Amino acid sequence: MLFAGERYLKLHRIIFIALGLWPYQKSFIWRIQAVFFFSAYCSTFFSQSLTFVTMACNMDCTLKRLSFFFVYFIQILSYYSFYFNSEIIKKALKHMQFDWKLFENSEAMNIFEEYLFEAYIYIFSAIIFVGLASIVFLTFECRAVILDIIAPMNECRPRKTEIDLELFVNEEQYFHLYVIQETLGSFIANLSIIAIGMFFAIVAKHLCATYKIASCLIRNAVTIRTLQLPVAQRMLFMHRSICLSVHIHRRSMQFTNNLIISFNVWYFPLLLFCVLSLSCIMFRLYNAIILFNDFFEIFLSCLMFFSCIAYMFVANFLGQSYIEHSAEVLESIYDTLWYVAPLPVQKLFLIMQKSVKSHKLIMGSLFVLSIEGFSTLITSAVSYFTVMHAMRSRV
Repeated sequence: MLFAGERYLKLHRIIFIALGLWPYQKSFIWRIQAVFFFSAYCSTFFSQSLTFVTMACNMDCTLKRLSFFFVYFIQILSYYSFYFNSEIIKKALKHMQFDWKLFENSEAMNIFEEYLFEAYIYIFSAIIFVGLASIVFLTFECRAVILDIIAPMNECRPRKTEIDLELFVNEEQYFHLYVIQETLGSFIANLSIIAIGMFFAIVAKHLCATYKIASCLIRNAVTIRTLQLPVAQRMLFMHRSICLSVHIHRRSMQFTNNLIISFNVWYFPLLLFCVLSLSCIMFRLYNAIILFNDFFEIFLSCLMFFSCIAYMFVANFLGQSYIEHSAEVLESIYDTLWYVAPLPVQKLFLIMQKSVKSHKLIMGSLFVLSIEGFSTLITSAVSYFTVMHAMRSRV
């Protein structure tokens, strides 16, 4: 039977190779991919940036452009945070493979299977949502062309992309170029964010599974069944279980710290742009609902709002789950029958009670990924939205 982790690696390998992010086998094709994706990101990024210079716009229009601009910049940051950290990605894959081999042919594999299945739910839900949203968005973008074919009029309907781009050609005449640029940039960006989200979801759930295994080892170290074993066998079993749980706990914490340090430089500005993008989207949604004259604008604003909320919530929810599982190791020490264990084992438990603590994911040395952190992000976005609304009212 093929373990779910191996199936995950095959799926992840395909997507990462397609994006040029796979840390192994960096051939000449990998360099071509790097140039292609860099060109695609830069062309779309500068096309959006030039609109602030070449096109006149009021505050509402500027914030609408900023909502797309910030979201796209978040996707670029996420992609290159992985591109320039290929070594830590390689270490993460090796770390998970080592854990799977360590507990091969044991009951702990069921825990890995269970937690990986939960990660798959997040992954495939995101793929389905992004796929359907992209199809609906592209259909609305090309609605003028579709309607001209289905119900032609004396003159062509006005053609304009929802995302403002500057390609220095007439948009009505070369509408297909704008659609290709918009579609290509959005497809690459969405695929990148899915792959990166997939990686972090798997890593977070894997770490939760290792903490769960460490907790189970501690709880099973001293039970009524183990206390009935002969003295020598009892001491050996308890000592091995405690040592293995401590080794797993320490190894998981060290790996998490290395992962956070590697991505800290990238993910602190990412959090800032998440808040700014959410506040711009909230302002855009507010205007669309107040005016209520464009159904597509309301739909698109709601879609972007839900996507940003879901993106931040899932990230913080996984962080909260990690904190709770790391704290569960300490709780398992108190829950076990440590007081009836042999004296050397009791001493080990007393040392662990003082040394083992819950571990938190601190991004940028300031922000803790948790449900409380999610509420902080939402509060900050609402504060920015209030400032934008006050500025608009004075203009």
